[in-house]
Amino acid sequence: MTNRAQASNIGLVLLLALTITGAGVVVAVGSSALADVQDQTSTDRAEHAMTLLDARTAVVGLGEGSVQTVRLGRSGGGGYTADADSGWIEITHTNYSDDNTETIYEASLGAVTYRSSGTEIAYQGGGVWRHQDGGTTMVSPPEFHYRGTTLTLPVIRVRSSDTAGGDVTATIRRPDEMNRVYPNEDVWYGDSSRRYLNPVTNGTASVTVHSRYYEGWADYFRTRTTGNVSVDEANRTATVVLETTDPLGAFDFPEKDESVTVRGIQSGHSVTDFETSIKKDKGTFNNLYVSFYVEEGDRAYEAVVEVPNGIGNNYCTGGADDVPMTMDVYYHDESTTEGVHRWSNDTISSNTGPVQLACDGDDTVIEVDFTSPDQNLTYGESNVGEETAIDWDDRDAGAPAPDPTTFAHTGEDGEDTTYDYGEAETLRVLTRHYFAMFGSEFDVRVDHGPGDRGTTQIDNSASGGTLQYERADGGSYLTYLHVTENNVSVDLG
Repeated sequence: MTNRAQASNIGLVLLLALTITGAGVVVAVGSSALADVQDQTSTDRAEHAMTLLDARTAVVGLGEGSVQTVRLGRSGGGGYTADADSGWIEITHTNYSDDNTETIYEASLGAVTYRSSGTEIAYQGGGVWRHQDGGTTMVSPPEFHYRGTTLTLPVIRVRSSDTAGGDVTATIRRPDEMNRVYPNEDVWYGDSSRRYLNPVTNGTASVTVHSRYYEGWADYFRTRTTGNVSVDEANRTATVVLETTDPLGAFDFPEKDESVTVRGIQSGHSVTDFETSIKKDKGTFNNLYVSFYVEEGDRAYEAVVEVPNGIGNNYCTGGADDVPMTMDVYYHDESTTEGVHRWSNDTISSNTGPVQLACDGDDTVIEVDFTSPDQNLTYGESNVGEETAIDWDDRDAGAPAPDPTTFAHTGEDGEDTTYDYGEAETLRVLTRHYFAMFGSEFDVRVDHGPGDRGTTQIDNSASGGTLQYERADGGSYLTYLHVTENNVSVDLG
């Protein structure tokens, strides 16, 4: 009887102990869960508040208002901080002239940050970022607008430092007027070669952001451009590099084997205007050939004009006889089994037409319009007698040109079209078609002969041309850059 009573008492004690322990566990777990929910609620509320701060700061920073206030709300277990020295941005133009590099802009960004239990919600550079578990995601995009080949970058900088907790309100002011960085005709590149003006040409332009939230910046650069985006983990930087485009229109005639760069050309028949004017310097144009050629990967192209003997030296002083000139166009793709495409015309009038001789005083000038629809060439022939920039006989090693061949493009030039030997096509179609066989960037080089100088002398300073083409819509090229500095102060209270 006594043993039974003792067993009952022990059982009751154990039951009470288990109950108390279980209750403690429930309270502990429940308290932790409640704290997690409260933290999540606080950060979600801060995220919403920062998005509103972003919108109001843009109004002030971009000049649409002078003062804005935002109630950020109760900070819960966290706090708000404004830091003028948080992060920086740098815009650089590399190889704008030879090997010269220009730092167009470099300044701190600043930030307004909410921190609570390992989570950060930050406003920086006109965007809102969430940093959690060692990684960053974008809540709203920064002020970085890329469309076509134009980059618009109003740099919104937080220029104040402050902290606050509890029920926080932010007051946003603009301490000074917007500062125009680029374009700016009052600022010159370091070598004084040109002003800060559009279009941006030569080399590459890069935007680098140093920030605790660099991963989010890098992800955004990738979504907005197809430029080269890289991150430096050690230095916490994200960089996007964009290729600049050379100016459309007029170009100076390059030295022999130098080039005119085609960059950012749209696919298809995109060349709208390609012509040149080549003036004699000293000596003679007799037996002169002048060519533009492209070698890119397996593919090569050359367009050659040859001035015959007898008129090159005295054309402008001896009566301007109409002696026929010759023009060849060549194309080959080594990745195929086909031989070289050859097009030719050896009866071109030297007096009139899109390929002709002209006079500048007593000096002879060769004028060629490569995009003229009024000059025909015949498929399957070549008549230029001089050695050209590319050895076409060696290139195809005797393989026959396709007969017939097909230009498999569609568009305003009337392709898809098949050509048999002996059939003709305009110089405009040939130029536009063969340029379309290369990528979005290539060099059009210059050659002339015979000899380097010798009897073949060109006045490069008085010669030149025009090359225009439709631009690609891809996001890796930069033609127009618009940068402004927009300072704001954010007071927390």
